[in-house]
Amino acid sequence: MSKIFDALRKVEQESLDLAVPPLGPGLPVSDAHPRQARTLETEFGRLGSALLSSFTKSKDGRVVLVVGAVEREGATYVTTHLGRALAAGCGGSVLCLDGDFHDPGLGRHTGVQSGLGLTDIGENGYSRELPSVIQRGDMNNLFVLTPGRTRISAVAFFDSPQFDAVLQSVRRSFRFTLIDGPPLLAHPDSIHLAARVDGVLLVVRQGRLKREVLQKALEPLQTLKVPILGAVLNRRRFAIPSFVYKLIS
Repeated sequence: MSKIFDALRKVEQESLDLAVPPLGPGLPVSDAHPRQARTLETEFGRLGSALLSSFTKSKDGRVVLVVGAVEREGATYVTTHLGRALAAGCGGSVLCLDGDFHDPGLGRHTGVQSGLGLTDIGENGYSRELPSVIQRGDMNNLFVLTPGRTRISAVAFFDSPQFDAVLQSVRRSFRFTLIDGPPLLAHPDSIHLAARVDGVLLVVRQGRLKREVLQKALEPLQTLKVPILGAVLNRRRFAIPSFVYKLIS
């Protein structure tokens, strides 16, 4: 666990792979200042490269849970932009799966319509093929799976053979599947998700949470011995004011 906190301390002092510059919630890259957009693309590109290097020996697709300790840490934001970076550079298709049934937002960030999704595969005893509920994202090789319309218990669903079959299917079809999970300390769903993925990316909003809160969030992941791939420092604040960036852009 200490490695996570060492990395967070270091990233606050230096420009590292897992440092993400601040933009407004859901703000498209095209709406950002050009320097912000370039920095955003560069940082997520580096994060995508780091993720690829973590699974260099893997032939099957990999499933990664992107999650924060509490609400508003930016897990959906990171899932969206990391998904785009991987779709552009991993040489295969990427699926962004919205695993937050309590506050789904991935569809809004990726430009897809709300509609049939993950929970509708077996609605009322009717079996749908998984590809029929997956939508194309806003760029080539990017696909999105929303929670769907059917209201069910998230914990029961993530523990079900049906969801295990979904994961088997996406591993065959996609180079990477990024699951946008609900906050670790707010809902138990992400713990059940974590037990089924190949690694976890912890999203931490700079200067918001105490070390003890992060420790409490990480404890169940350590108990499950889930690989923690790294921490993404979100909404990092730079020492140089924005008007200086504009002058030198």
